[in-house]
Amino acid sequence: MGQPIILENGQNTPGGTDTGIHLDTPTRAKIDLAGIWNYSLDGETWGDVRVPSSFDYEGRITFLRKFTVDEGLLNSSSFKLVALGINYDAEIYINDVFLGKHVGGYMMIEIEVPDNTLQLGSENAVKIIVTNTPSARSTLPLRKQIWGWRNYAGILRDIYIMTAPKVWIDEQKIQTGLDRDLKQGTVRVEAVVNSKSLEQAEDSVSLRARNGQTSFVLELVEKYSGVTVAQSTPVAVSIQPNRDLPVQATLTLNNPKLWSPENPELYVLKSKILVQEGRQTRVIDEYARNVGFVSVELREGRFIVNGSRVTLNGILWHEDSPEYGASLTYERMEKDVALIKTMGANAIRFAFHPPHPYMLNLCSRYGLFALVEIPAWNIPGDILGEESFQAIAEAMVVEMIQRDHANPSILAWGIGDDFDSSVPQAREYVGRIVAAVRKMDHRPVYFGTSMGSADQCSDLVEIAAVNLRTTDMALFKARLQQWKAKHPDQPVIVLRYGKGVVPGNRNGYSDPMSQESQGKFFEKFYGAIKESNIAGSFISSFADWRGDRPIMTVNSGEPYLYPMGLVSYAREKRESYDIVKSLYNNEKLTSLPIGRFRSPFPFAHIAYGFFIIFVVAYVYHYNRRFNETFKRSLIRSYNFFADLRDVRSVSIPQTILLAVAVSMTLGLVLSGILYHYRTDAFADYVLTQFVVGDGVKEWLIDAAWNPFKGMTVFTLVLLLWYPLTALCIKLFSLLVKRKIYWYHAFAVAVWGTLPLVILSPLGMALFKLLQTEFYVLPVMAFIGLFLAWSLFRVLKGVAVIYDIAPFKAYAGGSALLLVLVLGAAVYLENVHAITAYFKFIVNIAGSLG
Repeated sequence: MGQPIILENGQNTPGGTDTGIHLDTPTRAKIDLAGIWNYSLDGETWGDVRVPSSFDYEGRITFLRKFTVDEGLLNSSSFKLVALGINYDAEIYINDVFLGKHVGGYMMIEIEVPDNTLQLGSENAVKIIVTNTPSARSTLPLRKQIWGWRNYAGILRDIYIMTAPKVWIDEQKIQTGLDRDLKQGTVRVEAVVNSKSLEQAEDSVSLRARNGQTSFVLELVEKYSGVTVAQSTPVAVSIQPNRDLPVQATLTLNNPKLWSPENPELYVLKSKILVQEGRQTRVIDEYARNVGFVSVELREGRFIVNGSRVTLNGILWHEDSPEYGASLTYERMEKDVALIKTMGANAIRFAFHPPHPYMLNLCSRYGLFALVEIPAWNIPGDILGEESFQAIAEAMVVEMIQRDHANPSILAWGIGDDFDSSVPQAREYVGRIVAAVRKMDHRPVYFGTSMGSADQCSDLVEIAAVNLRTTDMALFKARLQQWKAKHPDQPVIVLRYGKGVVPGNRNGYSDPMSQESQGKFFEKFYGAIKESNIAGSFISSFADWRGDRPIMTVNSGEPYLYPMGLVSYAREKRESYDIVKSLYNNEKLTSLPIGRFRSPFPFAHIAYGFFIIFVVAYVYHYNRRFNETFKRSLIRSYNFFADLRDVRSVSIPQTILLAVAVSMTLGLVLSGILYHYRTDAFADYVLTQFVVGDGVKEWLIDAAWNPFKGMTVFTLVLLLWYPLTALCIKLFSLLVKRKIYWYHAFAVAVWGTLPLVILSPLGMALFKLLQTEFYVLPVMAFIGLFLAWSLFRVLKGVAVIYDIAPFKAYAGGSALLLVLVLGAAVYLENVHAITAYFKFIVNIAGSLG
């Protein structure tokens, strides 16, 4: 087993009031588990790793770490293990006591540590067994396709043990609101007071809680001034041992400072359990969250924020970097947010999955709306309809909202992206997940679709979000107007639009893969979006990111790098960053150089085709025996194969020459097809479904962009067809009890495919013919016809040398081919759910017209 690539963060979990979820308070502490851990891939060999970290690895990893608990904490505290992200499946043990299991790498894990599990001193040990093996059907996310994200494994984010008093505030649901005039704000909290450990507690705080008069109260503090501005009426709480006690409280604030992207005003909400001892009031526990007051209404297809219309000028952000993988440092995250805010964006869409909680904290502080979504991406309809899949998705959306609902920056909840929304199963899925959201939060719901007019689900959500993946301006405008007309009463947003770029390409915008071309794309397409007067749009993306599957459409030299960013993977600004900054800030645009780009001409195909034609024509003209054999094989194939069987009438050098010529011709044809479709995103997607081995796809990508190299390797690979076919003919001869020589078998395999060499002129012209849509189907049908002809010629030759009726050879060959196809189909179905994805492809093709 090879060693994985490990991208380490390893920084300590920061404290203070800007850490995302669990803000520091006087009654709570964290035993930080960041730092050096031991890990093993096989349970025997161990290494060291700094956690948090991202393992570029699929499989099982065991993590182990020791930590210290001092006597004061052990006697007076309750403990909860908190992990902000472990991917994918985590089994958690402390001191060999099983705490629990969690599925989902981007959701927070909170598990209570049972009493008497921890021990005094430094011999406490936490063990986490992580399994990261995505499935094409049963995990969320599924095994990803192109343009997804990198499936890093391990303890990706902060991990710590949170300590609290024996009586403590466990769960909180926070709901802020504003009156119609925006003059009075309310905060309503539903909480659970946990006292499960109180009965055995003997510390002074717990004794006070057990014997005194306790109450639950809310306190609202201005975040930046520290001034207390509101407090709720205390709610009496009857503390009883070993009980979870629900409690509610509400406070009001006159003339609250409103949160908006322009003025991101924040408050700190402190929930407290108090105990009254005579005239003194003591704090038993304090739980703090950052909150804000913001009014968002959906009216006449627009976002109305605090009474004013707001258009979303957004950007996609992916949780990935070359140094840290998905385990970004707090410093890196803040630098990204600062660059996004400086660019003039007012919203971030966190693509694919919920981000680190600190990113949402940053959005609230910097003034950026956040769109957060579960990792239900690129899901076929058949899988969407499965009960097990819907159950996982529902659990994840509940966890997402529980974790993040208090953030004022969150504009909407996403329940998926680019799934097949054109089928009834999708409608069932959307209805169920939307219902789960409604039970927990009032914010609007969205999902992204590329299905256009075929979509059946967008009426079930508040925001009509569409993905438009085209660089054709006329088509972009037409599809956007169609989508807008279909949703006259909903806010319409373009959830993703963008253009790939070859890193380092500065050839001017006449080169479609240059930085300048990317900048020109946003200049034109943002103008079209602005002209359409929709509610907003999101550019894809802020930075390049890495995915699990290689892409063909951008020849960057790194097929797993998706170069769509306004900044590079290493966060270096591109021309498009300054263009978008000017567009978002209504500044004067900088002119871009046009350059002198010319589309490359496939000289390699012309030269390769001429070489095949010249060699075959030369030998045909000057070698009489080859001339006669060629014509006899093509025109009177039965007599040819009979002579081959009886008198071995074919020259071995000529047979080898023909094998090479046919292999070269097929290599030329395959290369021509690949060359034409190398920049076609839909073709790339289809290729990914059927070429499931990433190594094979990498080679095909290389072949598409380097035709001569591709044709050469295709030729060598296709040459293997002949000895393999000859082996099959030799083996099956045992069934008919005929003695067949290797020479016979090889010659039948080669001369049976003779018609394919006629395709060499077509192979030379493929790149030109396929540019005209009218010729695509006829050309493909013509190639298919020649392949079928050659296959039946080989089977006819087999029938002759076996001396059996031709229909038996045809039936046997067809049966063998059917068995091979069915075997491949069964494998692809069981491992890669190919039927579901094939239906998805058909539906996508239908939606694209």
